[in-house]
Amino acid sequence: MKSRVIIVEGEDITNRTLNALKHLKPEIPKSEGRILIKPNLVEPMGKDSGAVTRPETVEGVIRFLMEMGDYEIIVGEGSAYPDTMQCFKIAGYEYLTEKYNVRLMDLNHGNYIKVNGEYWSFEVNNVLSEVDYIISVAVLKEHGFAEVTLTLKNMMGILKPAPKIPVKEYIHAEGDPDIWALRLCDLVKAFKPNLAIIDGTTGMFGSHIHGKLKKLNLTIASEDPVACDSIGAKILGHEEVKHIKLACMKGLGDINPEVLKIKID
Repeated sequence: MKSRVIIVEGEDITNRTLNALKHLKPEIPKSEGRILIKPNLVEPMGKDSGAVTRPETVEGVIRFLMEMGDYEIIVGEGSAYPDTMQCFKIAGYEYLTEKYNVRLMDLNHGNYIKVNGEYWSFEVNNVLSEVDYIISVAVLKEHGFAEVTLTLKNMMGILKPAPKIPVKEYIHAEGDPDIWALRLCDLVKAFKPNLAIIDGTTGMFGSHIHGKLKKLNLTIASEDPVACDSIGAKILGHEEVKHIKLACMKGLGDINPEVLKIKID
């Protein structure tokens, strides 16, 4: 059976995200459980910079989960710079803790577990072993090294930080996209998101930090992160991306999914 990707277009970010998930109807734990929402907060930047996942997108996810059951919801990130809580603050995430019963967590601090992959050994925050469901909520943007940075690459944030800044750069220390792609596939194989969402309010072109923005007003969602990223990449103008293709070849998802497009007011 082909994977499904839902694309919803609309001005209201939260409502658009909620609508996408209602059409997708993902299979999530019944009634209760611990869920990790992993946004992309690469460094301290405002929510409208186009470089970070907007909190309104995460709010849409939270509202959907609250309609589905009584979950313990953690919004967790390990930014490229040490102080993730500052990233949450600058991006405007703090209201989520006041409005909803969720916790913001800095994955750059705490205990870590070691994983022996096929191509490398790595450590991730221990919370990954304690959650029942993982949601990767990325932002639609290009990347000079990886071509695009979407829901698969977003999972780099769960890695144990290194003393050197950016603290996750060691995964591609050799500067070789082939080596990095293999390591990323190991990471995703060990902790594959159950649900993938891309905040496509804007698309960022030419950079993942200070690129040119184009208004799109899209939310892209799938239970298959490879499928989600393949569609996101195409929207950015990339028909084939090395790490997404490799993830497909390794059985981690589908690069030719069925796509349903919906436009709302």
